[in-house]
Amino acid sequence: MLLESLDLTPEELRRSTGWEIKPEGACKDDRCVPLPGVETRADGTIDVRAFADRMGMPVAGDETHGLWALGPQAGASVLQSAQVSEIVLPDFAGNAFDVASLRGRKVLLLAWASW
Repeated sequence: MLLESLDLTPEELRRSTGWEIKPEGACKDDRCVPLPGVETRADGTIDVRAFADRMGMPVAGDETHGLWALGPQAGASVLQSAQVSEIVLPDFAGNAFDVASLRGRKVLLLAWASW
């Protein structure tokens, strides 16, 4: 997900990531991860880098343009929690091909645009 700041309120963090900050830690669905060292500051924000570090989420940024990318939780497997939207494309014969049929396999999706 793209962020314009590395200082987010708990609500902004929830909207961006789906992780809700609670007294027991960061919670999403039926999982809660303790967040020692990640606390809400006096101004009500959370340091996204500290959150990402604790959650095993990569952060890449372009400080010149004020834009950062927060990756999905990696855990023991890269992109374990990433989910792609449904993609159905025509194959070479013009038949519909559902990319979900490749679930569980490594897939490289290459896109190109002339602009």
